Amino acid sequence: MSNYNTETYEIKPQFKYSVAVNSSLSRLKQLADIDIGSETSEFHKAKAIIGYAHQLFTHDGDNEPSSADPLTILREAKAGQSFRCVEYSTLAVGLLWAHEIPARTIGLKTSDVETRQFEAGHVVIEFWSKDYKKWVMCDVQTGIMPTHNEVPLSAYELASYLQAHESIVFMPINRSKLKQDTGFGDNGSYEEWIKEYLCFIDTPLDMTFDNKDRRNQQIVMLVPNDGKYPRSFQGLFDMNALYTHSVKDFYPYQHI
Repeated sequence: MSNYNTETYEIKPQFKYSVAVNSSLSRLKQLADIDIGSETSEFHKAKAIIGYAHQLFTHDGDNEPSSADPLTILREAKAGQSFRCVEYSTLAVGLLWAHEIPARTIGLKTSDVETRQFEAGHVVIEFWSKDYKKWVMCDVQTGIMPTHNEVPLSAYELASYLQAHESIVFMPINRSKLKQDTGFGDNGSYEEWIKEYLCFIDTPLDMTFDNKDRRNQQIVMLVPNDGKYPRSFQGLFDMNALYTHSVKDFYPYQHI
């Protein structure tokens, strides 16, 4: 994992977190009414919550909700609409916070994100696992968590292990539809498909749901030591980004 700065901070971003005691998140939790069952492990609770978001609607890469907040996404999904990977992730993050599990959306981008016209990005999530004391990635759209030696991985760890040709096992979350989806490249392999999107990894600096205009929100982007700083997305808009090579910057371990 030497392709990033793992030793020092570079910019020390001040992430702003959401809070679970929030009227909109309380409404979200009530409307979703997720059956957690008798689960006591926070990790298994997170899998159940993410599984709910995963199965709630089908993927439609061209459809967007009338508003970008989790409550609107939930209401419109219940009314029969389908959405993008962005909405799968936004809803899952909101539901996790509503159940007092810290989470954040994670943007994955290709090396040619500035010039590619289509499909230069994908959105997943990470949640803070008290069980593992680390950030854990989940692709809500496809319904999987990457693991290595039975330990769940962050997005950065997934990128690093794949680059090192280490063995990765993709753990299905509750009600995963991954096996039904054959849209991952020519050979249908999720691993081969996701590799291309692990060049640049970013997350919002403001992890609350107050800012509805996600295109203009400021992000923190983790860039490989030998990578350039991408400034725009598909030539459509400039990215409002703070750039760092530091894993310590991107993965805060302070109390959340």
